Amino acid sequence: MNDFRAKILNYYSLSEDDYASLTKPIEEVRLLDPDSIEGMKEVKERIFKAIKNKEKIIIYGDYDCDGITSTSIMFETFKKLDYEVSYYVPSRYIDGYGLNVENVIKIAENRFNLIICVDNGISANEAIDKANELGIDVIVIDHHEVPENRVKAVGIIHPTVSNISNIIGSAGYMSLFVSAALLGYYDDYLLTLAGLSVVSDMMELKGYNRDVVRLAIDKLKKHRYPRLMDLVENELINEKTFGLEIAPKINAIARVVTNKNINLLVKYLTSEDENYVKSLRDWILENNEQRKLLTKQAVELIPSADLVNKSGIVLKLDILEGLIGLIANRLLGEYNVPILIFTEKEKNPDVLKGSIRSKEGFNVVKAFESLSKYIIDGGGHALAGGLSIKKADFEAFRADFEKLCAAYPFDNDEKPSIEISLVDINMDNYRVLETFSPFGVGFKEPLFKVSNLPTRGLEFISQGKHLSTPLSIQSKLLGFNMSESVIKSNSHIDIFGTFYLNSKFRTTLEFRISDFIAK
Repeated sequence: MNDFRAKILNYYSLSEDDYASLTKPIEEVRLLDPDSIEGMKEVKERIFKAIKNKEKIIIYGDYDCDGITSTSIMFETFKKLDYEVSYYVPSRYIDGYGLNVENVIKIAENRFNLIICVDNGISANEAIDKANELGIDVIVIDHHEVPENRVKAVGIIHPTVSNISNIIGSAGYMSLFVSAALLGYYDDYLLTLAGLSVVSDMMELKGYNRDVVRLAIDKLKKHRYPRLMDLVENELINEKTFGLEIAPKINAIARVVTNKNINLLVKYLTSEDENYVKSLRDWILENNEQRKLLTKQAVELIPSADLVNKSGIVLKLDILEGLIGLIANRLLGEYNVPILIFTEKEKNPDVLKGSIRSKEGFNVVKAFESLSKYIIDGGGHALAGGLSIKKADFEAFRADFEKLCAAYPFDNDEKPSIEISLVDINMDNYRVLETFSPFGVGFKEPLFKVSNLPTRGLEFISQGKHLSTPLSIQSKLLGFNMSESVIKSNSHIDIFGTFYLNSKFRTTLEFRISDFIAK
């Protein structure tokens, strides 16, 4: 057995049979029979009844990548059924998240008979009750947490409500199931959008989620859909194409566009007018650059005194709400303490909207519980979350948050890794590693360790800001924001990182360093 492959199997505690199952030929990967899903019968019947009776249907989506792909999958499905429907993607800044009473009333005024909620709706009790009161039926295609009081929808497709799996899939994936049930087959392009949604929404890459992502990667390699490939710089297609190239550009629109033009993203993914699609591509790329610039400028304007010698960082910035999570994530990587960024809510300046990013050791959910007396609303998971507090409570909240951070510092124990040498960083081993992909939540890419590396021969770029050291014609060590003066103050270091194949200009295998330990 290949020694490198054996190390990876050991890292994941996989047997040869596990490996065979994990890497079975793509031709053998099969998705569920959509008609076997609980609740699909009711959903199909109500939609086909609406088509037969020429009822007005509106798809009501969400502004992130999962919501955009969900809306596009359903809209494109109705096009294939040759039935005209409308759609609406709410603006983060104008409408907020999910179906609300105000928009239900507008939908009723426009004489719609059926609302199909995608990537929202499972907790929209008030809005759906209003729809029912106004004689409008609602179908919910969602994947968010199910409240105790089930919404009164005529049909629900949801990973747990429909008993599909205890692994939560994306709303785009749930929409694909509905699409396949209506069409009688899984469309390749819509399947690719569903795979994108699974990766973009950071769903656990196990079971049926892994299957759809593997298939989506295969379809994109085969068809190279222009709408998706035009958002890609790296020619290599894998799960990183979805997670690092396409999804951030789609998500950028909701972050920086404050009007209702978020709806143009659905046109981009579904329009057949090539010139129009190209103009929308340029619009997406421009807004993505704007997102990068605004984030960079916001970080640069933060006084250094607010960032150093802190057990946790809480900042109030005058910045678009859609950027606060990005700024928190960026500062987390640099300062290695919990980061919480607040900004004023546009509709209610007396309320601050916050986004937090953390690492192992400081649990966001538990922190929210401890600080619940301040929190108007909020939610999240162990390492990230969002919340709202009263502006008047900011200073008291910050003091209590910093105390919590001091009491529960990050777990700095060395993470499990695979010991390799520099000569192991080669294309043959990359191809072995690739057989284990796709990687993601629940099946993270292996972390590799090179021990006792002499710093004397390491090379740096950008005035000593980034480590960039060639290993061969085809491979290099790459470490962003790794200061030459800091690194070379040690004679030897241990480095930790992952393999990354960069084909932007010429194909180069990079060992991307995520951390180092001085020896």
